[in-house]
Amino acid sequence: MNTDKMEYGSAANHYLTALVEAAALKGVDVDILMQGIGLSRQDLYRPEHRIPTQKLADLQKAIWQWMNDESMGLNDMVIPYGSYYMMGQLTVNQPTLRKALILGIRFYNLLFRREQITLQENGKSVTLRLVLHKPELDYHHLFAEICLLSWHRYAAWLIADELPIIESHFPYPTPAHVGEYSYLFPGPHNFESKELSLIFPTHYLDREVRQNSASLKVFMNRCPLELFRQYKADYSLSGELKPLIKSGLQNRIVTIQYCANKMHMTPRTLMRKLRDEGTSFQQLKDIIRRDRAMHFLSQTTISINEVAERVGYSDPAVFTRAFRSWTGDTPRAYRMKTIDE
Repeated sequence: MNTDKMEYGSAANHYLTALVEAAALKGVDVDILMQGIGLSRQDLYRPEHRIPTQKLADLQKAIWQWMNDESMGLNDMVIPYGSYYMMGQLTVNQPTLRKALILGIRFYNLLFRREQITLQENGKSVTLRLVLHKPELDYHHLFAEICLLSWHRYAAWLIADELPIIESHFPYPTPAHVGEYSYLFPGPHNFESKELSLIFPTHYLDREVRQNSASLKVFMNRCPLELFRQYKADYSLSGELKPLIKSGLQNRIVTIQYCANKMHMTPRTLMRKLRDEGTSFQQLKDIIRRDRAMHFLSQTTISINEVAERVGYSDPAVFTRAFRSWTGDTPRAYRMKTIDE
């Protein structure tokens, strides 16, 4: 597992289980697909066990291709494999994000033969709204989340900048994997809402499209992996804080007081602002520690004790307990699995 792949971190087991269940219901031989990317049914239904995002994306792409359906049977209409790329080809040469999104939405609504996606400007904010006409098909809400991710990540990629989310709405109860949302959909989350939507600042619609047909091929070839990461130009407080935490881990000085001082604010203000973004200092710290530990453990020349030190633990036993709580495996067991793969 190389460094490029590890930079995408890991995802909740929920997504793997939901993907496999959806595909199996449609007759896909999921065992063959999972085996091809180093997964098995033993990896399913383990809420405490995290999955490398690269493997999750590889499985999703394999299911798209097998079914020739980018909705994986979770929508009441088939979305032929390659539709997302076709939408990209139609929109990547538009002058502004507004024109690109309007054209992309028109393409999908023609594909669905009805209005399923809308873009509504409301003064200083704009709402991207999706309508699932048979939401009962998407009982894990997998398609709903992938749709929102697809539009948000593509829009951010088009302008080569972070596209801040003012708030997101989901027409279902708070899920067990809600912790993932602070990364996937940064900002306030509203569950049991009347709609599925994202709201972002209107002025971003006037931003120039900075991509072209050549860069589109690279982006689409890396999809759906690209959907699971935020654009690198992250101007949220969480985005500013992550490099501080990473550098602080190396010097063992990662405290909220240290980070607050570096960001010229009080710890109380820092905690409040992070809460407004739907996360916390400890959550960010644990996510960074977890993903860095998974990365280091995949490099077999680094001892487990040294991995513990690199992610800020002076006591290997404490690190082992933390790692097990994050992934469901001990560091040694996780390392053996990555070696086998």
